[in-house]
Amino acid sequence: MKTKAYKNYDEELFTEVLDNGLTVNLLPKAGYHKTYAVFTTNFGSLDNQIKVDGQTVTIPAGTAHFLEHKMFEKEDYDAFDLFSKNGADANAFTSYSRTSYLFSTTVNLKENLNNLLDFVQRPYFSAKSVAKEQGIIGQEIQMYNDDPDWQSYMGILKNLFPNHAMGQDIAGSINSISEITPEVLYQIHELAYRPSNMNLFVVGGFDVKEVLDWIKDNQNKKHFENKVVELSNNQNDNLQSDGADIIREAQQVGMVQRPKVMIGLRGLKPLPAKGIARLKYIMELDLALYLLLSSSSQSYLELYDKGILDDTFGYELNAERDIYYLTISGDTNNPDDFKQKIEQVLKNGVDQLKDQDQEFELAQKEMIGRSITKMNSIEAIANSFEGEWYGNSTVFDEADLYQTIKFEDVQKAFADFISGNMISTFQTNSRGDQK
Repeated sequence: MKTKAYKNYDEELFTEVLDNGLTVNLLPKAGYHKTYAVFTTNFGSLDNQIKVDGQTVTIPAGTAHFLEHKMFEKEDYDAFDLFSKNGADANAFTSYSRTSYLFSTTVNLKENLNNLLDFVQRPYFSAKSVAKEQGIIGQEIQMYNDDPDWQSYMGILKNLFPNHAMGQDIAGSINSISEITPEVLYQIHELAYRPSNMNLFVVGGFDVKEVLDWIKDNQNKKHFENKVVELSNNQNDNLQSDGADIIREAQQVGMVQRPKVMIGLRGLKPLPAKGIARLKYIMELDLALYLLLSSSSQSYLELYDKGILDDTFGYELNAERDIYYLTISGDTNNPDDFKQKIEQVLKNGVDQLKDQDQEFELAQKEMIGRSITKMNSIEAIANSFEGEWYGNSTVFDEADLYQTIKFEDVQKAFADFISGNMISTFQTNSRGDQK
């Protein structure tokens, strides 16, 4: 077992890779009564094919999300019911790059851990239950199709990632989920949910040796096929390195009171190789964007005073494996002014950052403070674990890493991001604004 001590925070992370390949991370917290566990597979909506033993298996869009929904329902019981009977709250979520199953409890930790491992690793699918789920998820997709905020977000992703899984809804489409059968689910589960593609993170009040013994005992009772498996996205080659494929502008009409504007930029420069360096670059870029676009930035305050933006304004930097992108959004009565002014902020950002060394020091302290605040939440500690793509880092690594970032690092990160980049806009108009 490997141990990693975070002396500044009096925390210690214990990690062991089991014989079957499952990575187990245990972070005990003295004095805590609650325990939180997350069981994650490195399989999300980005993965549209699996290469196994030299052959390629195509994955219908929405399969990762569909699997998440179906995993709880078994032939003779419901996993949610077992968690409830054992005093635990359970849930799950699917992203572009992973699917996670989780629970929190103050009692019956062994029973709940076994339930988590068992229901995720022992699937049950029937034609009847799959058909029922297709109807449920189809309604969910339709519901989001009627949500103007979600459609605006998907609109900018389709602009930034045309002909790519990043531009598709995580839930897939009604057509794509119609291709999902019990046989497809069993096959994908066997390949994508193998232990070597998964990790378990447990944090809270427990004894490390005892919990690890429980987990090993559970896994030793199960058999998994040993196959050479590679998850991949065959659309990555469609992303042009110069951004020439990016759709520069698109619009739609929706049920909105006033226009919604989404501005997006796709990261064109390749991220650093897997590891802490990749995480550090994203943190540097996030700090630059905080200086330029946060509610305390000079640009925001000036545009707010002029009425060009309001409290609906926001931005988010997202990173999924090798892909990263920025979205900026807001409701406005003057969409042309909004787009023009925000584009100016981005294009002039390199020069604007030069004089913000004092603001950088305050922003750096703010980010360190946010990381320390996360340390008080066992849910935040576990959910922020990104695995090997970002150096198996935790919130404790993030807090230490923020302290190593220099102002010139932040300037360079933004300069690299914005240089030669293509700004895309997606606008949702009310019917009265339709031209």
